Amino acid sequence: MPRLVYSIVLALCPLAVGCGGPTDEITIVVIPKGMTHEHWQSVHRGAERCAADMAAEGVRVRIIFDGPLRERDALEQIRIVDRRVATGASGIVLAPQHSKTMTACVRRTADAGLPVVIIDSGLADPDHFVKYVATDNYRGGCLAAEHLIGELKKQGKTRPRLILFRYAVGSESTEQREKGFEDTAKQLCPDAEWLSTDKYAGATRDSAMREAGPLVLQFKDRVDGIFAPNESSATGLVDVLRSQGLNKKVLVMAFDASKPLLQSIRDGNVVGSILQDPYRMGYVSTWVCVRSLRGEDVNGGRTQMNLSTGEYVVTKENVDSEFVLGLFDPSAQARRSTRSLREGPGGTP
Repeated sequence: MPRLVYSIVLALCPLAVGCGGPTDEITIVVIPKGMTHEHWQSVHRGAERCAADMAAEGVRVRIIFDGPLRERDALEQIRIVDRRVATGASGIVLAPQHSKTMTACVRRTADAGLPVVIIDSGLADPDHFVKYVATDNYRGGCLAAEHLIGELKKQGKTRPRLILFRYAVGSESTEQREKGFEDTAKQLCPDAEWLSTDKYAGATRDSAMREAGPLVLQFKDRVDGIFAPNESSATGLVDVLRSQGLNKKVLVMAFDASKPLLQSIRDGNVVGSILQDPYRMGYVSTWVCVRSLRGEDVNGGRTQMNLSTGEYVVTKENVDSEFVLGLFDPSAQARRSTRSLREGPGGTP
């Protein structure tokens, strides 16, 4: 349906209810990069919470959570987008696996008259989606460097030997984290020695272990600190350090959360992690998508805008606080208020 006609229909039926037929229910398809990481499960719970809150307001929203089994399977993700558009989706919330290869399917979706909200990782073409809802990944990388360098300086290491253990080529979110970390570490410690910056962990804990094994073995007597920019890379790295007796000797700074990674923080095997708010990411992206479907201006009259869902330094001292638990724990997430999810800790987005 052409976009203009689509907008007129929505204007005549602003709540998308009471018009009869399939428009009684809005179907939002949330398509993550993969189905297994706990990050995406939080996104799913956030989207479902948004649907429940909107149902209480008289708007029926159905969430379909559908993504590739494996991260890095961009072709499968493209097929899912195209299939869902063809089979009755009202709108799409998408975490693109690659900043460039996903642009064509997003363009096709927009041309079909469906709003697309991009989450988690950016897209090279900004003209065919209504909003980008994500962590400020560059700032998260900066915070990671600040904390790791601060901990190393507490040990008297003013010229630390560092490793940047990258995630994957083309993943815009982790590339921004890596850049933020590298830029800030160089500012804080211009005399730091970079032992390695060109090794990639890959999409799983197992692939991270395979890559981290020889890397740690090569530099085990020299490295002071390592930054791993996502949950699987950090967890695989910690497993390798533990197996070689280097846990707590090499300071690890991580990004994201999982039960094993959070336990590593409690145990002192990881000095800190930058946590996102994937629950709010899922909630707000769904909310924005529905508002766009209802004909509302989700960008305040301006061109497409980014919305940051926040980034937080988590350490042994605050890992079990109620606020931090609300970033990843299902029970704590359910206790969060609707207002805080829509407005965020700092006010209206």
